[in-house]
Amino acid sequence: MADYRIRPGGSLPDPDDQGLIQLKGRLFVNTEDGHVLHVGQDPDNGLFRAKLPGELKPSGPILLQDPFSLRWFSPDDADLIGYPLPQKRLEGFRTPLDFAGASPDSDGLHGFEGKRYAVIEGHAYQVMRDIDASSPARKVWRIVNSKDPVAHDTENVYRPSRAGETLGIVRDADHGWVSSRSGLLGGMPRTATARANIAHLLQRYEPIREAFAALQASDARFNELWDVAKHLPEGSDLERAELIGLEVHTLKHIRLQTEFVQSLIDNKDWLVMMKAGGVYKTELHEQQLARVDYLNKLLAIMDRRVYPSVALMTVDSLKGNLAHMNKKLRVLDDRQAVMDQVRKVSRSATSEIEELNRGIPGVDQINCARYNLCLRLLADDPTIPPPFGMRSYMAVNLFVEELHNVSGQSRPVVLQLALDEIRLEKGRFEDLLPALPTTKTPYLHEAMSVLGTFESRIDGQLNDIYARVNSNTEWPALDQDIDLDFVPQQSVPTATPSAPRKIFRTRQHGTYRVLVGVRQVDPDGSVTIDVPDPFKPQDPPQRYEKRQGEWRPMRSASPAASPPQLLGQATQLLARVDGLLDEGLAMESRKSNPTSIRESLDESADELHGLASRLESIEGIASDAQAASVIARLKAAGDSLSTAGRDIMVRMYKEKAVLDVLRLNYLLEHSQLNVIKIVARKQLGKGKDKSFLDVYSINDRSANTPLWEAHFHYDRQDRPALDYTVRGAHMKTLAQAGAGSAFQQRQEQAGLAHQPIWREYISPKVAQKLFDCASEPAAGTPVRQ
Repeated sequence: MADYRIRPGGSLPDPDDQGLIQLKGRLFVNTEDGHVLHVGQDPDNGLFRAKLPGELKPSGPILLQDPFSLRWFSPDDADLIGYPLPQKRLEGFRTPLDFAGASPDSDGLHGFEGKRYAVIEGHAYQVMRDIDASSPARKVWRIVNSKDPVAHDTENVYRPSRAGETLGIVRDADHGWVSSRSGLLGGMPRTATARANIAHLLQRYEPIREAFAALQASDARFNELWDVAKHLPEGSDLERAELIGLEVHTLKHIRLQTEFVQSLIDNKDWLVMMKAGGVYKTELHEQQLARVDYLNKLLAIMDRRVYPSVALMTVDSLKGNLAHMNKKLRVLDDRQAVMDQVRKVSRSATSEIEELNRGIPGVDQINCARYNLCLRLLADDPTIPPPFGMRSYMAVNLFVEELHNVSGQSRPVVLQLALDEIRLEKGRFEDLLPALPTTKTPYLHEAMSVLGTFESRIDGQLNDIYARVNSNTEWPALDQDIDLDFVPQQSVPTATPSAPRKIFRTRQHGTYRVLVGVRQVDPDGSVTIDVPDPFKPQDPPQRYEKRQGEWRPMRSASPAASPPQLLGQATQLLARVDGLLDEGLAMESRKSNPTSIRESLDESADELHGLASRLESIEGIASDAQAASVIARLKAAGDSLSTAGRDIMVRMYKEKAVLDVLRLNYLLEHSQLNVIKIVARKQLGKGKDKSFLDVYSINDRSANTPLWEAHFHYDRQDRPALDYTVRGAHMKTLAQAGAGSAFQQRQEQAGLAHQPIWREYISPKVAQKLFDCASEPAAGTPVRQ
């Protein structure tokens, strides 16, 4: 090493993040003993060597790098065991245990609950015996993180195959703890002979080098197979055979990649010194990205192989496509695990990952397709989807394909309404299960599972949005207007420009939904929106127009029919009314979704009223007493169904065990509740935890019985009612009205099981409605303390 030391004529730049000094295209490093070396990479093995001035190929000793100090050393340097432990490196391994006053054993360790601990500068660290790195003269231990799998061994022995970061340590002559480079190298012997050390190091590296060579050969073979397959006629038997072979090879290549990356991770402790100057980190990053790339290639090959068989709209084709989608999800799960590892190491890798994934359908797109397939398999004819699932499919499609076009205050409301549609459909599916043939129940269960996935995704996004609210004025209004125009992203630059589209809110039967449609401007300047049926793209779209400030569906003209035909239809509809009412009550008893019950009855009511209007439009029908009687009966029957649907929904909205601000808002708007203030600015806590509480009892107006409570928290006693703390307003069930965080702490102190408290947060607009209709308790009524 002494022959390769240099004395720089001037000052050198500071080392970069990889410990390399770059000057005029040359590389220099600082050694652990304070000298400077000119270095270069050995073209045969990629390792850094010391270099003499003027050499093209470095001839000096192989150099390794300390991963913490980033200084360099030669494997033949003796007695380099014992450099100080880096405190920042130790912080992540610390445990809360305190062994002050306790005496260590003969190894300098403490025991607790079957584990062993080393105390370094007053902090306790769990350690495992590294048998491979130890020798009769010196025991090597590894500091481990108690949360990692590597820390869980009944014999307290370090197992390299188990995941988890470690740090090798030994005791020095003064019985203190220092780093063990021997431990980091897994017991690489240190002798005075540099040649023996280097040979041993290269011997350990040889399997990794061979694995990398096998990867390169496999990659070349993939390119050969793809060059053959891509030129074959699409859908031919020959193409299918080649694609099957290519898919099998790709799976084998992915296994090779996984094993190679795992070997890099398992041997990090010594590879990071051998592949120094950031080479190890760069190679690991590149290999992880290559895994993502090959998993994407696998998805593309799978799609091309199955496309000819799944493009048909038959039951067998749909079943095959559904199985194919589920296989793709498993591949995407593997890809996600790799991407998570990459992002954990490098946050800046997001753009690289996005570029690799461009054009590859993600989990949401796959689940949306699965839902479509399940709905078609539930139908008697897969080309004609069932009369359910449409609204939730449109909500799911909005979330997957169009949500990026919604921003600002509109986004949480759009998400909330999409969530309501999904929950509504799940309730309908639960009602369908008992009557469904056993051959179709698996598809309904899978459809419900997909909806549950989207329900969780949307709910998570809403929680994230609400967690960022810094002021009550930022809460979205549930009844705010949504009317957003946008131009869809063009598929390719030369494509015909897409028609302008609109995301809008429409109200039907007392409930809201969000739709996406194509914006149309008529010659007279009026704007309408065409919403295509995603299941029947060949059918005319539903058209919406703005009436009385809201987007409403335009009724399509009914086919012409004679008066006798219409009267016959009326007789049939009227005969069904009692059965419809009974079915509504039965759904109520089964705890079906209340909105679903109302919509079902309202749709039948619309049919009755529509038929009455068609009869009234017939010239001279008013003079026909029989027809007039039928018209009156149709209107009365329609009104009875509408009233029954509304009454059922109101009754179910008043369910005490369910907290739902949308239901509360509806009941307040329709004067179904009275509100009484029962607690006024009660002080809670002390000091910085002090707050003041108002409690309102929310009661059923007709029965005069309490349903829920609304709690409002304030930081000062004199705050106006609406100026409560952020996220400080929520509904609570009567059973948990008196339970709060203090109650949960008392439970925990008493050793009782944790009891979650259900809080449904109230937006300022709903809170104002509560305050507007609230009254003080009657004279003599005790106020709760």
